[in-house]
Amino acid sequence: MQKTYRLPLSILFLSSTLFLSSTLLAVEGKEPAVPADVSSSVSAATSKVLIIQDPVAIVNGKLISKAALEQYIQQLHGRTKVDSVEANNALVEQMVLEELLVQEAEKQKLYDDLQIKQQLALVQRSLLASSVIRKMLSENAPSEDVIRKEYETAIAAMKGKEYKARHILLDSEDSAKGIITELKKGGNFAELAKSNSNDASKENGGDLGWFTPNMMVPPFAQAITKMEKGSFSEQPVQTSFGWHVLLLEDIRDAVPPSLEELRPQIEQIIQSQRVNEYLEKLKAVAKISVSEIRDGETTTNLGTETANKQEK
Repeated sequence: MQKTYRLPLSILFLSSTLFLSSTLLAVEGKEPAVPADVSSSVSAATSKVLIIQDPVAIVNGKLISKAALEQYIQQLHGRTKVDSVEANNALVEQMVLEELLVQEAEKQKLYDDLQIKQQLALVQRSLLASSVIRKMLSENAPSEDVIRKEYETAIAAMKGKEYKARHILLDSEDSAKGIITELKKGGNFAELAKSNSNDASKENGGDLGWFTPNMMVPPFAQAITKMEKGSFSEQPVQTSFGWHVLLLEDIRDAVPPSLEELRPQIEQIIQSQRVNEYLEKLKAVAKISVSEIRDGETTTNLGTETANKQEK
């Protein structure tokens, strides 16, 4: 026998995302002829077993099934945790409130409203389109060999050198030349950076840590790659930030990230490639006619020009 809950007077604001998803949930339409089954649901995150009855609620004779609740939870995946009795009860209550609103919409015959029909049609189109893509991707999941090959291509582009350097940023070329003069006299680069640099790195003696040339603006990168380890720049380097004096402390081979570190990005790249390929295949066999869209002002001017010619 179903337990009847008293709903609180204060109703939480229903987000448009959740409300739209409720129109797509499987809501049964009649009372059960036999006592409701009691089944269990396992939370993957905590391995906790939750006992969830089916149906989870009955609203004015309409059933909200356990399957509907599970689909509703999928809609929330990644946005909120539903791994406790309290969270599931709160979600069931949310579904009850939405069902009340849906029933009220039916009473007001809002389904006959033209704007609502158009919005529902857009939701349906979007759902169908995204479902085709999800189905295609699930049936064409990349193999480990494909992922590894893409990884090797990615890290090949990352090969090169990493540089460890310090810099002193100044407002003028003359100021930069003055610092270079001090360095030639044996001045300590880190101390000169702390007392003269305009960059936040001055607190660390101008230390920029390890970086690759593509992380820096071109003039800076070009200058640092031409320097020898342990040397400072004997001419100021100008960038959009100002004038730099550089000290190259060390050089090493760039260490690419591991496969596991890049796996999410690689899988996303492969998925994007497959979606584009799939769309191109659909376009290749389709008959498509697209009407030209023109600027209204341009069209008006053309019409006026034609009329003037006819008058002459």
